Amino acid sequence: FISTTNNSEYLLRKEELLACAEDYFDELPPTSIIAQSPENGSLAVEFICIPGLQSDELIHKKNEVGSWLVIQHDRMKMVIAVGAGDANESSDILSQSDSAFRQLKRVLQEEGMEFSDIIRQWNYIEQITNTVDHDQSTSQHYQIFNDVRSKFYQQSNFRKGFPAATGIGMDFGGIVIDIIAVIFGKEDSIVAIKSPVQLDAYSYTKEVLAENNFMKDFCRTTPKFERAKLIITPGNKWIFISGTAAIIGQSSLIEHSVGHQTEMTIQNILSLISTENLQKHGIETNKKASISYLRVYVKYASDIQQVRSICLKYFPQLPI
Repeated sequence: FISTTNNSEYLLRKEELLACAEDYFDELPPTSIIAQSPENGSLAVEFICIPGLQSDELIHKKNEVGSWLVIQHDRMKMVIAVGAGDANESSDILSQSDSAFRQLKRVLQEEGMEFSDIIRQWNYIEQITNTVDHDQSTSQHYQIFNDVRSKFYQQSNFRKGFPAATGIGMDFGGIVIDIIAVIFGKEDSIVAIKSPVQLDAYSYTKEVLAENNFMKDFCRTTPKFERAKLIITPGNKWIFISGTAAIIGQSSLIEHSVGHQTEMTIQNILSLISTENLQKHGIETNKKASISYLRVYVKYASDIQQVRSICLKYFPQLPI
């Protein structure tokens, strides 16, 4: 996560940071550079660490447009990859979104996977709520992205539900998509977890969708993600929680204070992973689900301290 003032600076810093990272890794893992100002300073680095793997279980792959990581462990095959548009001054969100999804489609195809094998997805969208004028009409960045996502997703059969996903804005950088895709053995299972208080995003009505007049043949579709995905193996249960906001039903509580929104967001998460809600999905467990990590997105820097204090009240020992 970096602080930057325009796309030209973003591209320069991205190139510098990736070159620097390559000095520290024999094989650079899939890496995203997100133009979203961190809380302190101009740079924050986050790693995904997977303990217990042997070196021969990790395979680094690359092609002319990017690199990805394949993990082959017992019956599990996991792919970690990044899809990104070309964030130059002349690229629009439509072409950026199309480029990012095409990159991911190619990676998945090379690994014998489909979009339906993605269990967790992070969608970073430049100026997410901004609009662009086109042919005397207005189109929203996020709605354009959603419609491109729907276009690619319709190529797969999501029998086990859509991915758990986060859609979040960034200052610059066009489109960046991070994914974790998994194929398991027969003894393992994947369950889409629905929220007891929120409507499925893919069931939203038209009244909460924005305009998209860029794509005459494919527009105003719903966001395609689950509120969470539960992964069950003989030894573990993992919950991937989607990006969660102060939304009840399909209504965003934008008129409420940032404190109220933070409290509501946390309650939405706790309701989602409660033992009662998991049992409704046929998940028998005698152990309460625990959260191991949080990433918190705050729109205004002036609100960070208040949001932090509320998060620490609920999760005093958690890395946030």
